[in-house]
Amino acid sequence: MRETMATNKITLICKKIIPILILFGASLTSIGSSPLYRTNPWVDSNAMLTMGRSLLHGLIPFKDIIEQRGPFLYAIYAGAAAIKETSFLGLFILQVFNLFIIYWISYKIAKDLKPVFLSPEWIALLGPLALISTSSFSFSGAPEEFAFGSILYLLYILNHWHYNVLEIPLSSFFLLGLNLSLVFWNKYSLIGTFVFFFIWVAGAFLYNRQFLKLCQVICFSVLGFLSISSIIILFFTVNGAFLDLIHIYFVQNMTAYGQTDTSILARLWQLLYLISKAFRTHYIIIIIITLSWVKALYQKVDIKIELIIFLGSLIFLAMPHWIINYNNLIWMPFFALALMRLASSDCSVQVENHISKFSAKFLIVSALIFLPFINNQDLNRLVIRGETQAINGNKYRAQLTLAKQIRTNLRKGHQPSLIVINNIDPGFYLTTQTIPKTQYWHRMNMTYQQLPSMYQSFENTMAKKKVDFIIVRLRVQPKSEIRELTNQINVAIDPSLRKALWKNYEIKSVSQNSKDESYVLLIQNLTE
Repeated sequence: MRETMATNKITLICKKIIPILILFGASLTSIGSSPLYRTNPWVDSNAMLTMGRSLLHGLIPFKDIIEQRGPFLYAIYAGAAAIKETSFLGLFILQVFNLFIIYWISYKIAKDLKPVFLSPEWIALLGPLALISTSSFSFSGAPEEFAFGSILYLLYILNHWHYNVLEIPLSSFFLLGLNLSLVFWNKYSLIGTFVFFFIWVAGAFLYNRQFLKLCQVICFSVLGFLSISSIIILFFTVNGAFLDLIHIYFVQNMTAYGQTDTSILARLWQLLYLISKAFRTHYIIIIIITLSWVKALYQKVDIKIELIIFLGSLIFLAMPHWIINYNNLIWMPFFALALMRLASSDCSVQVENHISKFSAKFLIVSALIFLPFINNQDLNRLVIRGETQAINGNKYRAQLTLAKQIRTNLRKGHQPSLIVINNIDPGFYLTTQTIPKTQYWHRMNMTYQQLPSMYQSFENTMAKKKVDFIIVRLRVQPKSEIRELTNQINVAIDPSLRKALWKNYEIKSVSQNSKDESYVLLIQNLTE
């Protein structure tokens, strides 16, 4: 009897622990910030880590240093820097924690789907799989990655209450408001799913004349939203940066991008084109999602609201007038639900036996390990720790070489100061272990016409020699002759910056990572 109980206990532990260990193993190879790799080379992840490190050192986003993402994302990266400031290890730990949250939500969804073949512990692995297995995951670390769990939680609530929003308890609306706040202060353009959900909720309560309940839902949802928002607003108010938050995070982001004088019909056409482009990029995923909807309709599940909020997610995705592949992560929670819905199909009863179960588990594990490498070609650009170059030939050399040059040319005890004038931070603040000394410290993806203040700041910084070094990226093979290299730099930077650059700085060194990625280090000249 005792032996049987002990055996059952061990079996139960294995049932719970093995999927988690498999998920952790998959994260080691699929996440660009993993300690298996020398660094995460994505410029956005490096820029956000610089923002996190700066926040950790007392600089206030939007006031002391300017970037365009949300304060909650900066807080995540500050947490990563608090764990490990000299590498991406801290970010990797938080990304794994985020994956485990997604796995936990997926487990709750899987339990509600009542799978008859595999246990919910194994079905739940399909949730994280939907995040890490597509090309949109790229090097990892995007805002959409940290919004994935909140969107999936919304889908869990809908599925748990059988898509009847009138039955959702007030406590769940509080948590939905909280999750909306997390997404809103991460990157507000990602809130389309929640916006269309709450519009549907309001319409449903009004249609059913449940006015008092609607007021309660509004109150609890707002309280949930304010639970995070009040902390963020208080932080920026106390530090005298509330107006800066409003101006940069909202006004500048809304006005600098996607300005167009085209007609409403042309804008609608562009919206449809961009949504279709997202579908074309991930057409297999769209087929899987569609099949899951067919299955739900066959089972007489009323999924109208799921279709509506999926559409809302796509509309908000396309509103900035372009879509970068990693942006598509925001609708991948629907892919996660689709995979779990199909994996819980009743037809699996016909093949239920020990061998088939093992085969199905093996298939899930294989998908977790191999699909990221099949779909995500950016993994080929990661340099494994201990190696000098990635599979595709890319090297992580320029950042380290030029950081050493910077340290060599500094007075003892002096912290280096630099700006990157034609690219998002490619990792030089990390390798030099410094933080920005100016408001604008790298070139965000905006032209002079879109954000003249950034370029004017660069010009002023160089004219007054406020920083020791300038970094310029070249997307061509650098020339060895100084005059030709100077011409390449002039082509690479905005014309408004050329005069101040050459009057106050001179070329010090050049280093190359690949044929289309080289960096030039310029140092203050000795002239007054």
